[in-house]
Amino acid sequence: MIRVLQLLTTTALGGGPRQVFHLVRHLPAGEFSVSVAGPWDPRFAADLRALRVELAGVAVDTLRRFPLTLRRAVRLVRETRADVVHTHGKGAGLYGRLAARLAGVPAIHTFHGIHYESYPRAGQHLYLTLERWLARLTHTVINVSESQEVEALRLGVARPGRSAVVKNGIDVHELAARSRTERADLGLREDEQVLGCVARFDPVKRHQVLVSALARVARRHPKVVLLLVGDGPEKARIEHRADELKVQHRVISGAIGWETNPYPSCDLYVTASAKEGLPLAPLEAMASGLAVVATNVPGHREVVDPGVTGLLVPPEDVDKLADAIESLLDDRARRLRMGEAGRERVRREFTLEPMVAKTAAIYRTAGGSRERLRRVP
Repeated sequence: MIRVLQLLTTTALGGGPRQVFHLVRHLPAGEFSVSVAGPWDPRFAADLRALRVELAGVAVDTLRRFPLTLRRAVRLVRETRADVVHTHGKGAGLYGRLAARLAGVPAIHTFHGIHYESYPRAGQHLYLTLERWLARLTHTVINVSESQEVEALRLGVARPGRSAVVKNGIDVHELAARSRTERADLGLREDEQVLGCVARFDPVKRHQVLVSALARVARRHPKVVLLLVGDGPEKARIEHRADELKVQHRVISGAIGWETNPYPSCDLYVTASAKEGLPLAPLEAMASGLAVVATNVPGHREVVDPGVTGLLVPPEDVDKLADAIESLLDDRARRLRMGEAGRERVRREFTLEPMVAKTAAIYRTAGGSRERLRRVP
């Protein structure tokens, strides 16, 4: 039995928690035992509890309590008797990899996007220096897309021979089995044209750009609304931007449980992210038969086939984003063709089984190196 400790920087709606949830569900139970730790989130805890896994609440997103947090992480590795520590996010990547080394356990780190450009120049240098050093402590760095691996190797935050691409996948059967959320339950009317976006409210997701594009689209489409499914630190700024543009009545936002499916209530999926690893929500939207309008950034380019499953637009370009949205709202037949093409692409290239199988193979290799790591002084 290989015991894996999953350590997350955030347990809110997003790619890392969703990937961990799928691994807990689908790794072979006779071969793997999985423990999960991260900041307390009642929704994520309830989802894990349904799988008979308890979320160990631990905050790893701050340096202010560095010695205490590191000591807690080391204790967690030892208490779970982990053979492998798998970290997700910056804070977890720091504390988890240090704790794994101190406990003599191999560490795996997944980049769900490499985000550092918003830092000041000194902060960028510090982040990359630290990640390059941590890469030396890491058995395998997992990149969720090929374009991300190219970036990781170029930046030196992953090492040749110690890097792997494990593309994100979704469980299309689980998605289809989720409770369909009716429009009325989301505060939507049947005659409205609904633009959907499922993502944590984080600066990199650029929700304000979506709201700005909505205001432009609404000039010609009086029944258009924007459904933002998620939560996070940008919530107040998103609401303020909607108030500024006088479209607050057109923006419906909030978090829903993973057991519900908002995509059938949407006419079109939209995302304005400035950067992505390989996002799950557009894949889920495509699997649900929706055309996708997304920014032309790595991650999105590996998901959206331009002109076939959706449209790509320059990041931060409100006018081009609004134009793309309007072109598909005005052409229902084209939207449906793109949606069907997207559904087929997900079933062909982005299913869950390869993601689980490749991750399991990495765990097996890392678990076999544990005794050797224990002898490293």
